[in-house]
Parts: sequence; C-alpha cells; structure tokens
Amino acid sequence: MKWALLFLVACSGKSSPPVTGSGSNPPVSGACEAQRPKLEKFYRAEAEAKEPKHVDGAVVDNTQMVLNDCVRDPQRVSACVRDATSVAEIESRCLRPIDDEGTEGNDLP
Repeated sequence: MKWALLFLVACSGKSSPPVTGSGSNPPVSGACEAQRPKLEKFYRAEAEAKEPKHVDGAVVDNTQMVLNDCVRDPQRVSACVRDATSVAEIESRCLRPIDDEGTEGNDLP
C-alpha cells in the first residue's frame, strides 16, 4: 500500500505529504510538522538540480527522513531546521549522523 501511495505521488507531479503516524512513520509533532514546507522547498530545489527524473520521490523520502529524526527530539531538530539555510546544513547540524554500515535504522521506533 505504501509503495502504491509513493507511486501515485511520484506520478501525479504534485507534492503531497506522506501519511504520518501509520506504518513505519512515527507521528509527527506540530513543531516538526511546521517545518515540512521548508524541508520540501529545500529538497525540491536539491532534487531538481541533482536528480531531475526523481524529484517527487526524493522530496518525499528526504522530508520524511528529517521528520523521523525530528520525532525523536522535536524541540532541537525543529529549531535547527527553522534556522538552517541549506540542505547541507540541515543534514550536518540537525540530523543524527548516518552510520556507514546502516545501523542507524536499528533504533527506529
């Protein structure tokens, strides 16, 4: 079902937020949700420059990645994203570091 939703979003040409609080996506607080438009704007610009054939999917995936981290520490992450001026800054300052072996996913809710 989730793949069908992603497929429909990707094919529609419109950005719609993924359903939060269902499946593997934890519920998103108001502080985090308030940052969604900024995240989508930054990730859309980055995807249009780097992966123009996959813009919608990249926007959805990357935005949800940040929101998932935000769920863990809403005050810190949402404030960090609010003050950030680029994707690079968000990913380096606001998010948990990504492990080369992918073990960061082992502690997901």
